Parts: sequence; C-alpha cells; structure tokens
Amino acid sequence: MKLMFFPVTMIEEFPHVLLYYNFSRKRDRYFLSPFEVEISKHGSQRTVCDIIRSSDFLCGLLNINRPTILKQITTNIISTGSITTETNLTSTSDTCEKSSRRALSCSTATGINNSNDLLLTMIEEKLDFKHKCMFYSTGPTSDLCICALDVDHNSSVLCNAIGYSNLQTDEELIVEKSNNTDDKNKKTRHQHRQYIHQWICIRDVIDSLITCNHILKSKNIQEILVKMDLWHKERYQTKDNQIKSDRTSMTDIKLFKGKARQLIWDLMEMKNEVRFPRPSHGRIPNFRYCELAAENVTGLECFQRARVIKINPSLAQEPLRYLTLTYNKVLLTPTPALESVFFYKLDPKFLRRNQLEWAATKTGAAELGTALQLTSLKQIHVDIVIVASVVVNPITGARLGKGKGYADLEYAIMSQMGCVTNETVVITTCHESQLINDLPNDIMEEHDLAVDIIVTPKRYIYTKRVFQRPERVYWNKIDSDMITTIPVLQELKRLEEQDIIKQ
Repeated sequence: MKLMFFPVTMIEEFPHVLLYYNFSRKRDRYFLSPFEVEISKHGSQRTVCDIIRSSDFLCGLLNINRPTILKQITTNIISTGSITTETNLTSTSDTCEKSSRRALSCSTATGINNSNDLLLTMIEEKLDFKHKCMFYSTGPTSDLCICALDVDHNSSVLCNAIGYSNLQTDEELIVEKSNNTDDKNKKTRHQHRQYIHQWICIRDVIDSLITCNHILKSKNIQEILVKMDLWHKERYQTKDNQIKSDRTSMTDIKLFKGKARQLIWDLMEMKNEVRFPRPSHGRIPNFRYCELAAENVTGLECFQRARVIKINPSLAQEPLRYLTLTYNKVLLTPTPALESVFFYKLDPKFLRRNQLEWAATKTGAAELGTALQLTSLKQIHVDIVIVASVVVNPITGARLGKGKGYADLEYAIMSQMGCVTNETVVITTCHESQLINDLPNDIMEEHDLAVDIIVTPKRYIYTKRVFQRPERVYWNKIDSDMITTIPVLQELKRLEEQDIIKQ
C-alpha cells in the first residue's frame, strides 16, 4: 500500500499543494512530483511524520530547522565520545586509536537515531491530524492512499535555502565585485541542490498548466485534487489566512531577494532551461523557447493596438524586439546600463526589411536607432512597457530583476517625463520555472515596478495589479556612485532643479 502526501496551504485565496523536483539522479527532463512512499507498519499518520522527518524543507514548513538540530546532537555525541575515550586510555597507542574510532562510530550511529526520534517527537507535537488532515481513497482496487495536510504557509524561498549557507545578498556581491574588478568569475555561485520544492496552485495542476509527473494527470488523482481544492476553500471561508510577513529591515528584504534569485538561477541551470550565456547567475536568463513567448505577446489585444513599445535590451527579449519591428511598431530600447543616451528609437518606416533583424540586437539598435534625450520623451506616449525578470509572482505581479534596478529606474524616469500613464500596460516574458507563487508582497518597495501581464511559452497570466507604480525617481534610493556613472540621472537632476520637467 502506497501513500501520496500533499501539504496544502492557502496563498492569495488560492489553495496550493507542495510538489518537488528531484535532482539526486541525472535525467534528461525533470518534473514536479508529489511525495509518494510505502505505508509503514506503524500506520499512515506515522508515515506522514516519517516523510516530514526526512526532509529539510518539510521540517522548515513546521519551523523546525532540521540541519541545525542534527548538527547540535551530533556535536554533543562526538564530544561525549571523546571524553569517554580520554578516560579509558591504555598504554598502547594503537589500542587507544582503535577504541576511540569504535566509540566514535557507535556514538554517531546512536546520535542519528536519537536525533530522528527527537525530530519525530517535535513533528508529532506540531501536527493536528484530527482537524487539519484529510485522507482520500483512489478506489477499492487501488493500492494508493492520498493524504492532504493543511499547513500554515511558510515561504518556499526561505525553506529551499535551508542548508545553503553561502548565499549572498546583492550588497555583498557588489562589494565583492568592487574588490575583485579583474576577476570575472566572482559572481553568484551555482549551487547544485538535490531537491527544490515549490507551492503550485491546485487549479494549475488540474488544468495541466504545469509540467508535472504523469501520475498527477490520471483521472483518479485529478478528481481527488478537485475535492482537495474544495475542501481547503471551505476551511478558509471564515478565516483570514493571507500571507503576512514581517517587514523588519532592509537587510532582510535584500537577503530574501538574493535567495529568490539564487533559487531560480539554480533551478534553471539544473533543468537546462537556459541558453548562452551560461551560467545564468547574475543575468537575466536567456530562457529556452523565448521565441514562443514572443509570438504569444503578439497575440495580445493591447499589442495589436499599440503604436510605441518599450522593450529592455536583454538577450531573451531579442525575438520580441524583432517581432515588434515586423509588426510596424515603434520600438524604444534603453542603452545597456544607461551608459550614454536614454533610449534608442527604431521606427520600421525608416528601416529596410533586411535591417530589422539586425536592429533588434543591442549593437544594431545603437547603429540604426535614433538617440533620444530626456526632453524628447515629453512628445512620446508609450503604450506598452516590456521588462525582463528573474523571478515573478503570477498572482500579484511582484517581480525581481537581476538586482541592478534599471527597469524600475527607466519606468520612473518615463513616468516623471509624462510618457507613461496608468493606461500603459507592463508585460514581462519569462519561463514557467521563473514563477514563484508565494513571492511575498513586502519585497516590493515604492520604487519597484510590478507587471500586469506575464507571458510564458505556454500561456498568458493576468495578475491582480495590487502594487502602485513608481511615479518619479526616488533619489534617496539611489546611491551617489550610480548618479555619477549614469549621465541620464545627472541630466534628470539638472532638469528638476531648473523646473523644466513641470513646464
């Protein structure tokens, strides 16, 4: 008899289940899978506890730091074993060494068992099978039992980071790069992970929008997922269990953002879902099938109506820049890192057909485009802004770039110059693996830009639009080094001081 285990939680009014990738064995393709084991002789509830006991992530959901507990107990047992060995010294050094090795190996094995028992006790104390658990049968002839356990939400980003102590914040990376300007390898390090867990909306699994294990596509499992979705919604009809995270300090937000980016970069590298340049760490991922995402954007009604479209210069959006020109749209693309002018304007009326592909590249845009200064933006209205992303929340539209803040800054400047309004649609194209459903709202600050529509190679996602867009440049968020290295910011500050923008 087998048990399939689904931790269930509520995220933004949608029931979610926990699925995971298994990277312990090398495969051509990886799929999200549920937890599935043989039911132990102690019963199904004990089996659920054993599943949680074996996973750092699942213990993290219950606010149990499994690696720390195991390390503490092992350290205590090793120290106890060494004291015992010292008190039983003999005259022969070989005998002493052998006895100490035997004592250490025995104590370590005992410690692991004791630590498991301690973890099991802690897990059993935190679980409420009577009120928060539901068991489902897949049929009289089936040997599969399904368990849904309602758990309080805990961030997948933080739980996936358990056991990976060398994650760095954006500030640490900037300091490291400034101290090692000649070493190009000093970037966020790729970390191979055995498992990566994600909260997945139950409706997305039922509607086959997620690439998951084939067992979740069977008719019996699909019917139980529908029941599970209804059961969890009924539990939360009279409760307010929205995600509430404590906004403690700027350092915590930066650390969280760094962990979220690292998680997505690691996931896409291990799933081989990125193209050149690799590794994708520290960059906007040039994801596979970005051409399909670009084609999907052209099917949007807002795209077909638009006249002027601003698209970031990342490699993953190059096919979209090309299609924008082929559809006779005026393309605005920023200069890389805003090094010189603000935008290059590319009007297909003044380009030959064989120049469009070259114009969609960074170098081609600089060669064939018209340089736009800040004051020129007052005569332009941008209908669509397309930004690149590393991480996106498909429910709320919260997004993270690679950490430089250029997309947020560009929109703030355009808003201050009056060329974008609330009617302007903000879109991002990304891979399905870049979506994190429980990316918290608190990471979005007043200068951060959220998205209205997410376009992947498989689907369109319309977000809730719960965030205010930046209306101007917030100088207190920009350091002095950034102002001195970006001429556009210097020009904007001069225009502000002379009140030219208001005029």
